[in-house]
Amino acid sequence: MAQTYLYQYKGALRTKQDKCRTTMILDKSRIWLDFNEFCGTDEEDGSPVYLFSQADIVNDSNGNDIELHEGMKVSVFDSDLDALNMPDALLADGIITKNYFEQYPNVKWLIKLIKHKANDRSKEEYFYWMSDLQQTL
Repeated sequence: MAQTYLYQYKGALRTKQDKCRTTMILDKSRIWLDFNEFCGTDEEDGSPVYLFSQADIVNDSNGNDIELHEGMKVSVFDSDLDALNMPDALLADGIITKNYFEQYPNVKWLIKLIKHKANDRSKEEYFYWMSDLQQTL
C-alpha cells in the first residue's frame, strides 16, 4: 500500500494516501486498487474483499480528493495488459467498509466487490476489462 501522510482537508488535519493516477483512458473517474491485495471473502455472500486504504482521504484517477466513508460505493481500476501486451485496465465496483481483519492492523478501509453482469468472454462476475466495455459500444 502507498505511504500515508498528514493532509489539510476541509479545515482539519487529516490522513491522506495517494493512490495511482493514470494516463490510461478510463470510462470514468476511478480509484486505484491493487488487485494483489486480496484479503478474504465476505462471510454473507462470498464476495471478494481487498485491502483498500490506510487513510480517510485518497485520490482518484484524475487527482481529485475522495473522502472515504462506510457504505460508500466506488469504482476502481488497476493497470493490466492484454494478450498483445497493450494496456487494458482491470475494472470493478465495490462498497467501502471499515477493516475487520485483525491481521491487517494498519489498514483502515477495505473494499468488497459488487457482482456485475458476467462478461461473456471472461465469465468473471466481479471485475472486467476496459476492452470489454469498448466491445459493447
